[in-house]
Parts: sequence; structure tokens; C-alpha cells
Amino acid sequence: MFLSVQSAPSVEAYVEAMISRMAEAALRLWPMWYTDVSFASCNNDTLGRQAAGVIARETAAIVSGTSAVWAEAATRCALAGRPPRIDGMLAAIEIAQLSLAICRAGLVLVADANAAAARPNADALVHALEWIAQNARAAVIVLLSELPPHISPFDRILYGARSVSASICRDICTPENDEAQGPADLWLAPWRGSPHPMSEIEQRLAAMVRADDELASLFRFNWSVHTERGSCFRGDLVWTEGRLVVELDGYPDHSTRRAFRCDRHRDYELTLSGYTVLRLANDEVVQDFERALEKIRDLVRWRRSRLNEER
Repeated sequence: MFLSVQSAPSVEAYVEAMISRMAEAALRLWPMWYTDVSFASCNNDTLGRQAAGVIARETAAIVSGTSAVWAEAATRCALAGRPPRIDGMLAAIEIAQLSLAICRAGLVLVADANAAAARPNADALVHALEWIAQNARAAVIVLLSELPPHISPFDRILYGARSVSASICRDICTPENDEAQGPADLWLAPWRGSPHPMSEIEQRLAAMVRADDELASLFRFNWSVHTERGSCFRGDLVWTEGRLVVELDGYPDHSTRRAFRCDRHRDYELTLSGYTVLRLANDEVVQDFERALEKIRDLVRWRRSRLNEER
């Protein structure tokens, strides 16, 4: 989870801002929490709230560290369309529970702290980051444009610090399809096998693929593809057995010279490894989802015919 940390006057203010952003991310993920627990069948009525409570208690019984009390109260907030902030709940409990709700498999918080690193707020920032690392069920990575001096307060978090190239930082901090995922200061990375939690396009296309009898069992979103050259790419939509990769291209992230060059090299390596690549522009998909699905279906049938010939 990537987020931008803005300057705040105190440790408490930094922590509160972090918890609020995590609650906002959890609401965007709803009704899918704890990585693979769905509350989609629950409505905001008496029966729906009771059903959500049952699912929350069952989840707490199997997901280590989950509080049934928090989970039940949080689901009621989400059903009402509110971020899951619980009155009277200790900050340490809130941040730990939100971490699990967002991703029980392990969350990495990548904090761009450039806007907050300047003194005199540096002490509060560092103390807040330490507190978050100790209490959230997550690893914390801090991004800074320049390595701070190895003196207080930064000396406490500089152990193992690494310098990376500006292009790598840009790739980390610039999400794909950002026009569909909300503000750039809060972003969740896609996880393997599922549509991007903050991409409306991927979510809608995934729902249509799952509802299609011919395609439902074939594709996985954000799936890794290993090539003959030894490289590994993440495909937006991958049919592994049929060696078909579907890429959803947003204009802002695929219109630069660097992106254009990288896309072509990626297609070259995938083709060399026996994959067929279909590129769909985000605008094209939004304007006609049925047409996009028809293109995918056509290529599936063509790939099947080729595979039968090869046998």
C-alpha cells in the first residue's frame, strides 16, 4: 500500500492520518476483506448486518490476530458506506485490525515522506513511523528523495537504508491505470490472481469474465508470466494453459517514450515464449465492455484451435 505522508504537528496527528487512510483503503476494498473473505451477500438491513456479523466472527476464528469485536463493528460501518473507524477503539488495535482487513497475508506500507521530512517535524515523523511499524501488522518502507544525515532522529530508521534510481522510485510511486484508481496519494498494489482492488475497469471486467461460461475458468488477474529470457512479467489478465496475455493500457502510463519502448520489448519476450498478447485501451474497454469481452473470447477460440493443431 503506497501513500503520501503530509506534514503534521505531532506523533498523534501522524498516526491518526495513517489510520484514516488505511480505513479509506479498507472501504474501497469492501466487500472483499482479509484477502479472500467476501461480504458481498450482505446488505445494509437487519438481516444483512447479522449475516456480516456471522462472517466476521467466523473470520476472527481462523485469521490469527483478528478481533471479532472490531470486525463486527467495522462491517457495520462499511455496510453503511462509512470508513471502518470505531469510536473508543485504541489506535494500536485499529491499525493492527485494519492491516489484517486490507491483507491478512502480509501488508507492506510504502510511505512517501518527502513532504514531512523537513525539520522541525522530523522528530514527530520518525516517532510515528516507529510506532506504526511496531503496532501495524505490516512492514514499513519510507521513501525519501535524499538520504537524511545519520543523526537524530533519522539515525533510528537509517539502518539498512538503500539508494535506488529515480526511475525505480517513479515506477513505485506512479500506479498503473491511475485514472481508475483514485488519488495518487493512496494506492494499493494489485495482488496475485485478483483484479486490482482500486481499478474499476479490472473489477468490472473480472465480473464479466466470471459470468461468462466460456471464460470463467480460464483467466487470472495480475498473474506472473516467466519468459524464455528468464524475465518475469505481471500480466493484467492471463490464461496460462492457452498462453494468452491481455493487457489493459491506460493512456497516462503507456504514452511516454519509455513506456512505449518497454511495452514493445515485453511483447517481444512474451511472443518469443509462445504467448499471444492482446492490448486493450482502457477507454476502449470503458466504452464497450461487451466488445472487449468478444475480443478476448475470439482469441481464446483461436488459441484453442492452435493448441489442438499442435497436439
